[in-house]
Amino acid sequence: MQRLSEAPALVLILGFGGLLPFIAGALGVMVGGQAALQAATALPVYAAVILSFLAGGRWSSELVIRSDNPRSGVMLLSIMISLAGWIAVVMQVWNRPGLPLDLELTGWGVLIAGFVIQFLWDRSAIRGATFPRWYLPLRFLLTAVAVLCLGLTAFVRSSPTFSL
Repeated sequence: MQRLSEAPALVLILGFGGLLPFIAGALGVMVGGQAALQAATALPVYAAVILSFLAGGRWSSELVIRSDNPRSGVMLLSIMISLAGWIAVVMQVWNRPGLPLDLELTGWGVLIAGFVIQFLWDRSAIRGATFPRWYLPLRFLLTAVAVLCLGLTAFVRSSPTFSL
């Protein structure tokens, strides 16, 4: 975590500020009532947007580094991660009682998996010196909080007896 102190202040402010909707969404779901419904709608959309933002960063860096010959695997994985976020939101919107699969819970799982996969992918790029050294501890903390909030929200939403 010592390398995190090397990060520019603006990056830290914006990065940790970006966690506020994750935290507010998880807290909103725990409060219950109308706030829970609104939070359960807003949080997956925000998570999908952030997932697309992260994947788009990898797309962009690939084009900057290898503009003449971008690797198809990098480009494809960037698109797949972005689409996974969108699919997770669609699954949650289409969830209905009586379906053989709880699409809302599955959607939360897809979002969590997307963030974990994106982190592992970014970690490999950091080790390959594509990103600055302070980026790994920052991404770890941001990903851990986002995944924790999404996991907590999934737990609360799938537990009919939970309330604060």
